[in-house]
Amino acid sequence: MLFGSLLDLVTNSLRQNGSIWTHSALSSTPMEHRRDILQRARLLPFALPGLVRTLVYAGTHQYPADERPGLVAANVTGYLAAISSVCYAINYALHDFENLAPIVYGNLISAIITALIPLAHRFGRVAGALVLVATVFTTIFYFIAVVGRDSGIQLNYIGAAALAFVVIGLQRIWLVGAIIVVAAVLHLTAWFMFQEGMVQFRDSQAFLDQIYTLSAISIMAIIALVVFYAFGLVRDAQDRSDALLLNIMPATIAERLKERPDSTIAERYENATILFADLTGFTPLTNRLGPAGIVDLLDELFTSFDELALRHNVEKIKTIGDAYMAVTGLPEERPDHAACMARMALDMRDAIRRISDRNGLALNIRVGIASGPVIAGVIGRTKFSYDVWGETVNLAARLEPKAHAGQILVGEMVVEAIRHQFDFEDRGPLELKGIGQVPAWTLIGEKCAKPRPAELERLQDSAI
Repeated sequence: MLFGSLLDLVTNSLRQNGSIWTHSALSSTPMEHRRDILQRARLLPFALPGLVRTLVYAGTHQYPADERPGLVAANVTGYLAAISSVCYAINYALHDFENLAPIVYGNLISAIITALIPLAHRFGRVAGALVLVATVFTTIFYFIAVVGRDSGIQLNYIGAAALAFVVIGLQRIWLVGAIIVVAAVLHLTAWFMFQEGMVQFRDSQAFLDQIYTLSAISIMAIIALVVFYAFGLVRDAQDRSDALLLNIMPATIAERLKERPDSTIAERYENATILFADLTGFTPLTNRLGPAGIVDLLDELFTSFDELALRHNVEKIKTIGDAYMAVTGLPEERPDHAACMARMALDMRDAIRRISDRNGLALNIRVGIASGPVIAGVIGRTKFSYDVWGETVNLAARLEPKAHAGQILVGEMVVEAIRHQFDFEDRGPLELKGIGQVPAWTLIGEKCAKPRPAELERLQDSAI
C-alpha cells in the first residue's frame, strides 16, 4: 500500500551501491578501477537538481560518510511513502469518502509524518528510521482494522521488513531483526483479528480485490529487488577487493592470489626489463612547497608515470619517496620488453620536463634500465606486495644514481636488444657498488622522426 512507490528506492539503492558491479573488476585497467572505487564512494551515482538534492540529503551532513547511505535511503523512503499515502488518500476519497474517511485522514497524517523524516536525524542515526517504521506499522495496522484482512494490506509488513535492511543497514542487524519480528507479529495479529473491517462500502469486494492485487504485486517486486540488491552488495565488495589488488599487482597474479591465498607465488623470468627513476632537484622543494604542495606535485608526476605505464604495457612495482620502479616482460612474457621500457623512460623524461615547466620548477629525472633474468613474487600476509629481485634489479638500481639529470643509463643487454631501434651514446665502463665495472650507455632517443605522445604534449604546452 504505502510501499507501492518504494520500488524506485530499491532501484536507486542498487545504482548507488552496485552501479559498477555488473562487470568483473579484473576486466579493465587499474587506473579505471581506482576511479571506480572513488565513484562508488559517492552516495548517488548521478547529479540531482538543487532542490531535490537538498531534500534527499537533508539531515545527513553531520554524519560520517559510511552512515549517510542509510540516512538518504530513509529520506527517500519517507518522501515516497508520503507521495504514496497522498495518492491512496485521493483514491479512497474518490471511491467512497463517506465510509473511507478514516483511511483518507490516516493516509494524510502518515504522509505528513513520513515527509518530515529528515528532521528526526538530529536525534540520532536510527531516529528517522524508527519514526518511519512506527508510522508505517501503525497506519498499516489501522487500515487493516478499517477495511479487513481481505484487502491484503498486511502484506506490506513483509515489504517493510525487507526494506529495513536498506534503511538501517547491516551495521545494526539486531535492530533489523527486531523490526522483522515486530512486522511478523503485527501481520499475524491483523490476519486473525480483522477478518472483516469496521466499515462497509460500495463495491467492497471489487475494491478489496484491487487493493490486494496492488499490494501483492508491489511486495513481490520489493522482495525480489531487495534480494537482488543483497547479491549486488556481495558482488560490489568483490569488485572493490579486485580493484584494490589490481592497484598493487598484475591481474594474472591477483587471480592466482584469490584462488590460492595461502600458496607461495614466485616465478623466475628469463627476459624482463627493470626501470628505476629518481627525481633530481626535488629535496630543496620540500620546504618551499610545504606538505600539501609536495604531495600534489608527486601525485601529478606519478599519475602521469602511471598513465605512461599503461600506454607502454609496463607494470608499476612501487614508489619509494620520489623514486619510481617499474618492470615489463612479466608476468606475461613479451619479446619487445626492452623497447617498451625505453619508450616509457623517454616519455617519463618528457613528462617531467613538461610538468616542471608548467609549475616553474627546476625538476628533472635520472633513470637506470637493465634487462635480464629476474624473480618476481608476492610477499606479506596482512599487506600484500608484488616485487622483483635479482642481479638485473640490482644493476638497474645502481645505474640510476650514476646518471646525470635528464639522462637515461642502460645496461648492455638493453642495448643488444634494441640497438637497431634506438640511438645510444657509450658512457664507458662504470664502477657500480656491489657489482664492479660494467659497460653502460646513454639512451638518446628512438630512430624515428615521429614525435612521441608525451613530446607532442610538451611542444603544445610550449606553443601556448
